[in-house]
Amino acid sequence: MRYILMSVITACMFFSCSTDKENSVLDEESIVGTWSFTGLNIDNADSPDDLALANEVIGILIASGCEILVLDFNSDQTVMATAKDFTETGNDVNAAGTGLLIECPSEVETSSSVWTLEGDQLTFVDENNVEETITIQLDGNTLTLPAEIVDEDNLTGAEAIFTRQ
Repeated sequence: MRYILMSVITACMFFSCSTDKENSVLDEESIVGTWSFTGLNIDNADSPDDLALANEVIGILIASGCEILVLDFNSDQTVMATAKDFTETGNDVNAAGTGLLIECPSEVETSSSVWTLEGDQLTFVDENNVEETITIQLDGNTLTLPAEIVDEDNLTGAEAIFTRQ
């Protein structure tokens, strides 16, 4: 019964897609540019309650001007990722006793890879020739990626929202 229900839901989703999305074509030029991580969508995540605190912390950091992750897609099909290094960030409590002290780390990590885009499938090949393909959504200056690209251990099932700078 469960498999039948899933099949019906999948079929409904397939046939309910608008023709606008079918006609929109992602090309490599549409992703070239600098993209900043600006938010997290946890609405459809497997466990949105578990991600609520992470979403709140991310919102505070971004509102304070912290650039958690920036992706710079170049026309030569290289991408540079610049991410804040949270490994040295402590869990200090505010002196006023109002909760955790959330600070933007000063240290950054950078990595580079090459990328290709075929339809909505974005493939990265890193410096060690490890290949990873993800499904993306691009709507004007908003790029949506699986949030595991930001933090694979803690953001499973959420979507990372990037905005073109």
